[in-house]
Amino acid sequence: MQSHQKIRLTSLVAVCFFLLSVNARSLPPSATDIDQLKAAFIYNFTKYISWPDASRLTSYKIGVLGDSEIFTPLRQIAEKKMINDKPIEVYHFRSLSDLRACQILFISPTVKEPIPDILGGLVNRTTLTIGDAPDLCRQGVMINFFLQSDMVKFELNPQRLEAAGFKISSQLLKLARLVAE
Repeated sequence: MQSHQKIRLTSLVAVCFFLLSVNARSLPPSATDIDQLKAAFIYNFTKYISWPDASRLTSYKIGVLGDSEIFTPLRQIAEKKMINDKPIEVYHFRSLSDLRACQILFISPTVKEPIPDILGGLVNRTTLTIGDAPDLCRQGVMINFFLQSDMVKFELNPQRLEAAGFKISSQLLKLARLVAE
């Protein structure tokens, strides 16, 4: 691993643990704080997951399916940051019928469509799916957030990620709770 990659990884891990410890001290964390933290996690996941078709992308599209306050902090990140030197675009999809191609799809807990229907609509697309409800990784979602002792944590389904062609950093795997279907 090159030294600049080690520095970037060390920085990410430090920031994640700092954010988690700050979040743990707030009693209780506000929904806005949690959404901002989850948005930061989503952005940081992109540094440790490689898309198989990344060279063909002109931008990274992040979709939010359903109603979620995470949309605002994701838009704020998109205004200031880039992924692999490419701009970020954030879209809100109210229902499965609105869904368009995106590199990342955040599935809000407000979504009424069954997870198999959502994932079925993504067949033949390289879309990183991220959820925010219990047991979504066991249903085929690639990454899922959960709260534990007022701390935001995530679980990861490595089989789904690898089957879609994503390359996952071992450092990210160490931070996640690994789940199989």
